[in-house]
Amino acid sequence: MVVVYLVSLVGCAKQPDLPETIVNAATKEDFARFRAELGARFAAERLKEFDTATQELQLDAMNRDMATAEARELDMLGVANGKPVQAVVLLGWQARKARFLREIAELDRMLQHDLELQARTAATGTPPAVTQRIGSEREVLAQLHRKLAETEIRLAELARPGP
Repeated sequence: MVVVYLVSLVGCAKQPDLPETIVNAATKEDFARFRAELGARFAAERLKEFDTATQELQLDAMNRDMATAEARELDMLGVANGKPVQAVVLLGWQARKARFLREIAELDRMLQHDLELQARTAATGTPPAVTQRIGSEREVLAQLHRKLAETEIRLAELARPGP
C-alpha cells in the first residue's frame, strides 16, 4: 500500500513550466526526444521562441566557421545541454542580435561603396544597376534595423525577472 502511495505521489509531481525545464541535448537523439516531449506538453506558440533560439545558435556556429550542418547542430546541442529553456532562449536571441549587427555592418559597407561609385559617376550618368543596388541595400538595411530593434526589445523583456 505504501509503495502504491509513493508511486502515485511521484506520478503527480508537478513538472516545471517551460522556462525552467532543463534541456536534454547530450546527443541529437536526446534532443529530438526532448523536443518531442516539449511538443506534447506545451502549445506550439509557446515553443516558437525556443525553436528560434536553437536555429539562431546554429547560425551563430556558422559564423564561427562550422561548415557542416551537423557540426552546427552539435555545437548548438553543446550550448543548450543542461541549461534551462529560458537560458537557451536568451542565448539564442543574443546570437540573433549579433547576427543582425554583423549583417547591418556588411550591408552598410556595401552601401557606402555603391554611394561612392554613384558620386564618382554622377557627372557621366550613374549606371542603373548601381542605383538599383543602392535602393535594394537601403531597403534591406531598413528591414534589418527593424528586426534588430524588435530583437532588442525582446532581449530586454527576457532580461527582466519573471513573476
